[in-house]
Amino acid sequence: MDFDVVIVGGGPAGLSTALHLQHIAPSTRMVVLEAERYPREKICAGGIGARAFRILERLDVEVDCPRVNLDAVAMRVGGETMVVRVPGCGAVVRRIEHDHAMAKVAMARGIEVRDGTPVSSIVVDDAGVRITTPTGDLRARCVVGADGVGGITRRAAGMGKGELRAQVVELDTEGLPDDLPRDTCVFDFATSDLRGYAWDFPTVVNGAPLQCRGAYVIRNLGPDDARARCAQYLASRGLDIANYRIKQFAERGLEPGVPISSPRILLVGEAAGIDIATGEGIGQAIEYGSIAGPYLARALAEQSFGFSDWRRRIDRHHLGFQFQIRHGCYRAFYGRRRPKIERVMPSLTKLFQVGVEDFAGLPMSKLALAHGAAQFVTAFARAKLMA
Repeated sequence: MDFDVVIVGGGPAGLSTALHLQHIAPSTRMVVLEAERYPREKICAGGIGARAFRILERLDVEVDCPRVNLDAVAMRVGGETMVVRVPGCGAVVRRIEHDHAMAKVAMARGIEVRDGTPVSSIVVDDAGVRITTPTGDLRARCVVGADGVGGITRRAAGMGKGELRAQVVELDTEGLPDDLPRDTCVFDFATSDLRGYAWDFPTVVNGAPLQCRGAYVIRNLGPDDARARCAQYLASRGLDIANYRIKQFAERGLEPGVPISSPRILLVGEAAGIDIATGEGIGQAIEYGSIAGPYLARALAEQSFGFSDWRRRIDRHHLGFQFQIRHGCYRAFYGRRRPKIERVMPSLTKLFQVGVEDFAGLPMSKLALAHGAAQFVTAFARAKLMA
């Protein structure tokens, strides 16, 4: 074997997996294969919850790149704007800078990262895995798929595109007088017929303070045009979409109960699936890696590569718990009860607070969660009585 582990994809999920695996099993022979050359563009709004920073801090890892620090999260819904302040709850980065900086950390720690190395095929046999690249074939005991929505690893594992898909359009504009403070990211659910949301995130492009704005549209709920939705949102803010460079991409949600592994192949990050309700991906990708590292170390020690319990391992982790809660929110909010839920959401301050604290990586208080749930039940009951 050339390697114990080949990681396909050099974004946050793949690099986090490599860093966590090296931390536990430093003698592991592994390589990260990134299709593009760093610094490579990756279209993404760039929001990261501070939970991801806390996870990397355990490895003494700091990703040194330009960022806008966040101290608050706002949500526009039901005709009101809810703002929850949790100092240091996250940051907004540019993936072209963030991923390159993270790759530099991995390489500085002796992890082999080959950029400009796309994978054309992955073939599993009884002895291991053969990975074909432009510079030749590699043999490995197992493969980690961290290559995103359109990556080859998911197909090699025998999995389809999945049902939970989203279309995203974003662009960078100047700031506006009615923007919230630059320490606040905004999720706008004000358009009630949109199965998704619009957003305003503060960002920095080549040193200039700008606003990343966009539209997130969940496609499995029905056809919709994210570009048109983005144009409508910009127009409501007095901006013309024709004046800006449009960036468009797709996202995949983790589907309940669907396997995310096959013998000798396991998926992490968006190759496996992220939160379909919000499309949050970077922090979750890093958390996937924190689970995959110990999991792979044990598999290598035991020479056991069936990976049949990988999905169960995710489901039992905080990450899986988060996915379950947000998938439940997705099903409830975009169902027939949405008008009623929109009416009560502005009063759910405690529940929103718990969500932002979880985003920040603060311990989730069961008492606070219970108070938030009670607040929701009470508000919903009142709305039903008033209906």
